[in-house]
Amino acid sequence: MEIKLLFYLTRFPGIGGIETVTSIICQALIIKGYQIDIISHCQQNNNYNFVNIKLWKMPNPQKWVTKENYEYIDFVIKNGNYNAIIYQDSYAPTESIIYSISQKYKIPIYVFEHNSPLLIYNKRNLESILTIKGLLRRVLHPYLLSQERKRKRKLLDCSTKYILLSKQFISEFCKQVDYDNVDNKVTYIHNPIRITSTPVNLEIKENIILYVGRLAPEKRVDVMLKLWRTLHNSVAKDWRFVIVGDGVEKPRLEKMVHSLNLRNVNFEGFQDPSEYYKRAKIFLMMSKFEGWGLTLIESMQYGVVPIAQKNFSSIVDIIDNGINGYIVNNQQESIQSVISELIGNKHLFTTMSLNAIGKSKLFSIESIIPEWINLLKGNK
Repeated sequence: MEIKLLFYLTRFPGIGGIETVTSIICQALIIKGYQIDIISHCQQNNNYNFVNIKLWKMPNPQKWVTKENYEYIDFVIKNGNYNAIIYQDSYAPTESIIYSISQKYKIPIYVFEHNSPLLIYNKRNLESILTIKGLLRRVLHPYLLSQERKRKRKLLDCSTKYILLSKQFISEFCKQVDYDNVDNKVTYIHNPIRITSTPVNLEIKENIILYVGRLAPEKRVDVMLKLWRTLHNSVAKDWRFVIVGDGVEKPRLEKMVHSLNLRNVNFEGFQDPSEYYKRAKIFLMMSKFEGWGLTLIESMQYGVVPIAQKNFSSIVDIIDNGINGYIVNNQQESIQSVISELIGNKHLFTTMSLNAIGKSKLFSIESIIPEWINLLKGNK
């Protein structure tokens, strides 16, 4: 019998990580014989064509929870004959909709959280306490924490299974919801990537340190630029720092490059990162916090050696320190040291590059999709 699933997202199609991962998973499930529908509140790209996937769009994309949105998803589910709903949680306040649906139709709901459960804690310290926003985050933190706890408990209550991105996150989730044990309800599945079919050619690698992602305060690209000033003036004179992505921080970062008189820095904007992965040697991530760090794994499959700060617990799932990349502390000297070592030792780079390619295969969709199938069969 064909199994029919409804994926529920805030935004789809879109250019973010959740949208990319959802697309990869859905296409793999279709190959395995599942029928897939997707419902979302807004769509970034109305011209995107999905093979064998029916898209539904909420009638009111401006407001999350409205009577017309309730009625619309009720109509879709009532007439869809779905075996389960996959709720791809991105922290939009739509949990009341999914809670209502679960109570009315008694349909299995799988809640998938696409960030660290400690996101609410991490955001508290995102801005300096000397700024109005930073002060408000700290003053309002107890209230925001209680609201997030209520929200997660509500989703946990209505879910058949609550899925996290990493085993490391389970204890963090317990802390967030203030429960001693959630083992019977909570599991984890890593986010997958599509492995390139083109063999990696290390000979075409250029002297490039790469960052791919949003230009947002929590990504700390400004800290990377300060690091680059030191590196370029010492061991990386013939290297480039390439930044692929866009966001609210871009004007400030461009001004910073000018004011610090930084050379060999390229802002590429939103681009398909694969061509940059092919040519880069080192991938740099210095985020204040992450959920999974999908771009790390994407880069590793092309032999780019990742260097990331240990600011999120799931990093240990991705990087085996000193083997296929480096996990570093927040001291700039530590980061400079490992980059200098990679730049100055071709044999070390080649070894770690090949190890990175091998590790990335653990996160291929072919490796991950059996876990999804076991989940939907009730075996996970």
